[in-house]
Amino acid sequence: MYRNILSKLLIILAVLPLMLSTSLTQDAQPIFRIGILDDERGSISNGARLAVSEINANGGVVRADGTQFRLELIIQPTVEGNQLEEAVDNLDRSDVIAVLGPEDTNTVLSNLPLLQSLNVPVLTSAIGDTVLASDASGLLFRTRAAERLQGFALAEYLTNDLNVTQVITIQLDRNSTAGRVGFSVALSQINPNSVEQTLLFDENTELVDLVDEIIVSNAQAVVTYGPPALASQFFSLLREAGWIRTFAYSQADDPEFRDTVPLEFLRGTISTTTWPLGATDAVSDQFLNTFVRIFGKAPNAIEAASYDSINLLANAISQSDNLLSGLSNLRNIRGVQGVLNTDGLDSGETSNNVAVVELNTFGGSDLLVRYAGTERVIFNDTVDIVDAEPTLTPTPDGVFITIESNVQNVRSGPSIDYDVLGQLRQGETRQVIGATANFDWVVIEFRGQQGWLATYLLDVTGDRSTIPIISPPPTPTPPPATATPTAAPISDIVIVSASPTNVTVGTTTTINVTIQNIGSISAGPFAVAATFPPDSYFSAINVPGLAGGAQQIVSLALQANSATGNFSAAIVADLNNEVNEGAVGEANNSSFNFNYKVDRPLILINSTTLNTGASVDLEGNLTPQPDIQYTGAGLNTVGTCTATTNCIGLISPALDWNTSHYDALSAANGINTTFIANAALIPGATIGVFTAEGRRGVVRVDSINPGVSITLTYRIYQ
Repeated sequence: MYRNILSKLLIILAVLPLMLSTSLTQDAQPIFRIGILDDERGSISNGARLAVSEINANGGVVRADGTQFRLELIIQPTVEGNQLEEAVDNLDRSDVIAVLGPEDTNTVLSNLPLLQSLNVPVLTSAIGDTVLASDASGLLFRTRAAERLQGFALAEYLTNDLNVTQVITIQLDRNSTAGRVGFSVALSQINPNSVEQTLLFDENTELVDLVDEIIVSNAQAVVTYGPPALASQFFSLLREAGWIRTFAYSQADDPEFRDTVPLEFLRGTISTTTWPLGATDAVSDQFLNTFVRIFGKAPNAIEAASYDSINLLANAISQSDNLLSGLSNLRNIRGVQGVLNTDGLDSGETSNNVAVVELNTFGGSDLLVRYAGTERVIFNDTVDIVDAEPTLTPTPDGVFITIESNVQNVRSGPSIDYDVLGQLRQGETRQVIGATANFDWVVIEFRGQQGWLATYLLDVTGDRSTIPIISPPPTPTPPPATATPTAAPISDIVIVSASPTNVTVGTTTTINVTIQNIGSISAGPFAVAATFPPDSYFSAINVPGLAGGAQQIVSLALQANSATGNFSAAIVADLNNEVNEGAVGEANNSSFNFNYKVDRPLILINSTTLNTGASVDLEGNLTPQPDIQYTGAGLNTVGTCTATTNCIGLISPALDWNTSHYDALSAANGINTTFIANAALIPGATIGVFTAEGRRGVVRVDSINPGVSITLTYRIYQ
């Protein structure tokens, strides 16, 4: 008997603290607990602690029934592996009403069932586009703008503000594929005439190879995706090699990048963020000042998102007795990041706010422009207004969907029980003519009838309140068990990219061609081939097969022996039409244009600044023989111009630093004088040269202070 009494007493003593802590404080005020999956001093924890302290200092949260609650954080440190399971288990036993975290996309996707097992709203700062699409529970919410919106903002700014039409996109690892693809899709939609070349860094590539290819390209901008430490090395090499054009990096505000790049290189670097430290609106100013005073450091974008998340939860508690329902129906909540919504955005999204920033000479960032979704906005103290300056891509009237996956089925009704009418492919856009009451499915015109698409796979833009509700058609009678599918899946082989684009004459160059099967089933054997000018060199490779959605790099050999120059070749996938790709797939087999330059090898590439009266030996010989001199009035050859020595001449604008090549350097093309005056030596001017020893070279004017000095970059051929 005493043993039974003792057991009951121990149970009561164990349960009593939990009962008290979940309902009462020392002031007899009930508590709502919020779980944090982060280190105690991590970004999610910091933002949440500040918001909770402010809310509690103002009396706490008032629930819809009038009861006042205090908020309490339960912080559980996490790392990869078993500790996350332990942290989730601890939160599950702590009676939390919601959880903030994890921070990154890979952790969320790898542990989605574990997070869903909490059975409470989970607010994550992960920006990967597949995070919400992978969740069917309705419990997952994203607290920062998705990666694709950041890609759009960067592409729109580069296109419409900097007039960039030639881009090289660098992907430094496989994990950054989604971010790179989001930018590429946006760039092609904003300006279909833009030219983008994608280079992938892998085990067969050196960073200097990428740098060399960029230096000789026509690109106006380099856009980089990948880990900060690797991006820092790549960017430093690129600047050291003389690249002075636009550089954009998706994580330029990461200390691992910003603090390891030489300070003189940082200025002008473009990036995107979900909250800019340079924001000057009143809400951002108040958050920044309070955060710095309390923590002794500046906040980052995740800390701003975490701060906003706590305030969203407080608003949801005050609006509904059901937290999930309240959280799903919030509209126009002003947060640090901007206007926050859960009702007006795609399911699970809370913010579509993106800023484009530029790093300055001090290593900080200056705000350039802000976006809400695809609209430019100006934040003031009370409202967010659309920028009066129109962009080149105005949003059309109505509600539109854009396909985000490789392919998506269009069905005859709003569930997978209905027949498949056909498919739409990634990037295709359609106008919405109706929807279900909860907007889980939308209706479009499709081949003369109503087609239904699931919205969790789509990007939806426009005012949903204008869309009529359409009743679903009768559920079709299930077919017999032996029935065959109504729409057979297909394979579709396409060329994604090819590199390098710099080819040395007289040698065999390996062209790495990235191919992808954007269809839904595996493809059998097929061939990839191209005929490369100027010597009509044919190269082909047989591919044994490629799984649906898979990507692979194959190699083609390119030989150019007769001439240097700028050339283009059509690389063909499925050369002999061995794969059944359907009409669309067959049409895109030869659509990839590979642009490249064939040139002679170099003995030297260098830069120099010449003051008045100074000369330079362009070949860098041990026994210098000066080639050109800055006289103060212009550039002058040191010797007398003959047919092959001591000559200079402008070759721009017909050719520039990137397009000029060995065979273009001739007296017939203007390299036939000894002097070029200051008036013609504007930055970017490109000059052909015959050295005193008879070698050919190219000189670019980087800057000039007439009569004082001139800075040049030059390359000399063997």
